Amino acid sequence: MHKTRFFLLPIPDIAPGGYDLYSPRVRLISLPRTSLHVTGEFEKHVEPILRAASTNAGRDLSTPNDHIVVPVHELQVHHIHDKFPEAVVLPEEFHVSARAQQSIR
Repeated sequence: MHKTRFFLLPIPDIAPGGYDLYSPRVRLISLPRTSLHVTGEFEKHVEPILRAASTNAGRDLSTPNDHIVVPVHELQVHHIHDKFPEAVVLPEEFHVSARAQQSIR
């Protein structure tokens, strides 16, 4: 997750101590397949995250068949939405808690 720690504008103001960098949340966005170049078994590998997010939300996640759901660091949602206007940011209730994998010094 080291590259997700590089904050790109736009990003909401975060007061010192106002965000737990050790425990970020993974959010989900949906993009048209035509906007992505996906290789390998990406969707198969993302499926456990989607199931966990659905469990956390208490309801099924549904997206159009011509879209792919991509997990993103929650602090990057604003930047992604700004740079990819076709991206659909799924409701915040669809998230997965994570633990930071790298030093935050």
